[in-house]
Order: sequence, then C-alpha cells, then structure tokens
Amino acid sequence: MNHLFNLSKTEFAAYLECPIKFYLVKQQNLYTEEGPRGRKRYSSYKPHLLDGIEKHHLLTDFLQDHGKDLMLGNAPPAIVHSKPILRLFWEQERHRFEVDPENWLPLAYELYLRTETMRGKIDRVDPIDEHSCRIVEYKSSPQKSGFLDEELLFYALLATDCPDFSQQFGLTVTEVACYFYSTGEWFSREVTSANLKEFRAFLKSIRQDILTGNWSTRHACHLLSSECDYAVVCTKIPEKLLKGT
Repeated sequence: MNHLFNLSKTEFAAYLECPIKFYLVKQQNLYTEEGPRGRKRYSSYKPHLLDGIEKHHLLTDFLQDHGKDLMLGNAPPAIVHSKPILRLFWEQERHRFEVDPENWLPLAYELYLRTETMRGKIDRVDPIDEHSCRIVEYKSSPQKSGFLDEELLFYALLATDCPDFSQQFGLTVTEVACYFYSTGEWFSREVTSANLKEFRAFLKSIRQDILTGNWSTRHACHLLSSECDYAVVCTKIPEKLLKGT
C-alpha cells in the first residue's frame, strides 16, 4: 500500500475495531469487485451480516415503493401490519414528513461514492433546504452501532470531497443522522467545517498508523473472539507480519 491507498468505510471501521480485522478485510477487498451494495457476492457472509443487508434493502425498497402513500396521507400499506420493522419505519417517516413536508423526499438511496483515497455507500441523502443536505445511515440498534460518530463523519467527508456528489446535488453536508430500524429511534447531529477539518486530521493519523504495518490485536481481544468473524484465522497470521518487522 502507498500513501494514496483507497480506504472504504468498512475498512476504516474495521481498523478502529481491530487492526488485524482491517488487514483481513482489506486483503479480501483486493479481490472483490467494488461498487454499490448488490453487486457483490454475499454467499460467504455470516447470517447476521446477510440479515443487515436484507434489512437495508427492505427499508430502501419500502420508501421508494410507498413514499407517495405517505405524502398523500394514505393509510399504511398492508405489509406494515405484518412487519414490525416497517411499522416503526412508517411512523418515523410520517413524523419526518409532518415536520418538514417540503424537504421530506430523499435525494438518493444507496449512493456509492469514491474519491482517490476514500469510498463508501451512503444509505440515504435527505435535503434540508436549498443549500444543504443530510447523510443518513441505517443501523440495527444503538448498542450495535459500533463507531457510529466516526462512520457518519467518514461519509460526510466523503460526500464533501467527492466531485460527483457536488455535481449531482450542489449541496453542502451540514447534518448526519442514523435511523435504528430495530427500535425506531432517530439520531442526528450537525456537521460543521470545523468538525470535518478535525476528522480529516484524525483520518490522516489513522492512515499513517495503517501504513506502519504494525498489525497488533486490540487489548483483551480474546474476550471478544466469540463475536468476531475473523477470530478463526486471526491466530494463523505470521508473527513477523503482526509485528511489522
């Protein structure tokens, strides 16, 4: 890897969790077609990961298929009554529409962006006004959201730096948000230029750490091995590589 290696949001989050996990994810991605969710082959994914991908597709398809019903004040579609996750989502989106109907309709779904050094897929982009927009991420629950603030800022910086995003929307990212589909909770926060400047410096330091090649495990990693998809191969990585020597 050189100093311009491209870092995905998934790889970035993996490094924050465990450098060895990052190494394994990065090596796997070197041989995987990059692009929006749906183009990759998921046959080797763990059940909980496949479930998360399915839930993301479910929310996206539901909003695209039934958004007009919500805007017209129609009754919820029948599927809402059989799927609790969609009932919560319908209620959240109806509330969002009632608060600001003029800026309710999302601008994009599952938007894949790439710059020279970053890449990722944004679950949703919402307008805020004629000058600004909001990046929205879907997560299962607050307890399973990992490094949520860092991930949201990664997406905000990616959209800010990506010429394609600027050309397509001409809007400034001024807010990030997360919808927790298992609980129906909504979290949002403002994003300022100072926030992005600080995060850019943080991301630069992460990239420098990665380039040292010192792939050491996180403290007390063995306590979490049962929850890690990579634990089975972690101990098989040569000690020489882990020490970066």
